[in-house]
Amino acid sequence: MVHGRSLRWLVLLILVGVFGQPRVPPPPARAEPLFADPAFAARWEYVDRPVAAGVAQRSWIWGPAPLSGALTERYQESPQRARLVQYFDKGRMELTQPSGDPTSPWYVTGGLLTRELVSGTIQLGDELFLNAGSGARIPIAGDPDNPFPTYADLATVVDQTQPDRTGQAATSWLTPEGWRERPEAASDPGVTFVRYVTYTGPVGNPVGYNVPQVFWAFMTQPGLAWQNGAPTPVDPLFDWLFVLGYPIADPFWVQVRLRGEPTWVLVQPFERRILTYTPSNPPGWQVEMGNIGQHYWRWRYQFTPPVRVHPSAGYFGLQPGTRAVFASSSRLDETWQVSGPNQSFIAGSELVVREELRGSSRWITYWAVTENGIALCGWERFTRAGTFIETVVFWPALRLFGASDLVEGTVQETTVTYLSTRVTAHTLTLRVQVDEQTLVGTPYGVVPAWRLTLQSSDPPTLVLSYLNSTLWFSPNLGIIQWTTNQYAAQLREFTAPS
Repeated sequence: MVHGRSLRWLVLLILVGVFGQPRVPPPPARAEPLFADPAFAARWEYVDRPVAAGVAQRSWIWGPAPLSGALTERYQESPQRARLVQYFDKGRMELTQPSGDPTSPWYVTGGLLTRELVSGTIQLGDELFLNAGSGARIPIAGDPDNPFPTYADLATVVDQTQPDRTGQAATSWLTPEGWRERPEAASDPGVTFVRYVTYTGPVGNPVGYNVPQVFWAFMTQPGLAWQNGAPTPVDPLFDWLFVLGYPIADPFWVQVRLRGEPTWVLVQPFERRILTYTPSNPPGWQVEMGNIGQHYWRWRYQFTPPVRVHPSAGYFGLQPGTRAVFASSSRLDETWQVSGPNQSFIAGSELVVREELRGSSRWITYWAVTENGIALCGWERFTRAGTFIETVVFWPALRLFGASDLVEGTVQETTVTYLSTRVTAHTLTLRVQVDEQTLVGTPYGVVPAWRLTLQSSDPPTLVLSYLNSTLWFSPNLGIIQWTTNQYAAQLREFTAPS
């Protein structure tokens, strides 16, 4: 008799032997984005091209096509502190060190998306995280409107090391009220624990988690991969550590709505993906990876839709190439230098960059300039010597004003979430009041200007000084002076590209 893995291999070899090396047509023309890098395309083709070509009947490892185009995201250890990434339904591919060895299996990495979605932190470097306050309120399984469980609900579930339970069954049931047992699940041999995975956890301590038979079989399955221009039997189909990462919790049952019907699903979170087992699904589709790439993309970028630099940038003093020098009450000049556009601070968006040298700090501020006016997307702060201090991102961008708002008496309030690598995420409100139109003297003569009062709900230690100030704005020059309780600055020099 032939058992287990031998039987699976026999089936694969029979298929290839009977039908020969099938002439596989290229995937049909699609409107989806192209691959961002040949290394990304190679990773996708190896496991998913046989599925796309119809010669392998299994669930996707990455997805039918890229979900996004080529993007750059901030990462401290990458060249220019930005790395190439691309999103797929099932995950994110990353190229952190493009000068590395392309033949290394870790030249391309997969994002630790489960960890970020559960913790509510965005990784900007090996040891640098942007705090978003809480995990994503996006359901991990079932229909998109399932109220439970979401990634945020797993915050107290993950990273709780478990004893070796090999031979026992996965019967824990997670409910909105807490943990219960589902003893009847033990009758399914697929949920028997067959592997205990140990590793060094995130805080340096040894941890271990149990993997049931259905998931271990999926993780170590043989199958047809795309090699040398043809589908080829391989065993295993993929490196589970590369694709999934380590498990970060034991599996547990949840009851969710699936196509509108209450359905039992076994869930196990891993660092990069989440595996689900739905016994009521057809064979071959009972174990799947959730669409975590879709979920993460929606969570991270839902408040920052793509923007392009509007031609009105010069009106706000934000035309790339503009330089302004301010005399200040500290007796140290402030220098602002505008450049850009930048496409990695908020991936997919073109932002104007303004370097602001102020005191002992160097602030790199990022601005969205649209037909509706200007909005501050965030900043990166360094010492003048170049030592990194913090990153701040606003969800959504913090709108200041547009040309149509410059009417005496106009008052607008904008509320955003303040994300930081240094302090806890919190709500920030900015109130902008247009006080009057006036004339202001500058080194270039008297110019028309609007006096505005800006009041931020954050203390001056957390925001740029002009976000808590009275400032004067002049069209085509931008901010020409501002005052606070402790500081004042006035335009001394201004140059702009012709």
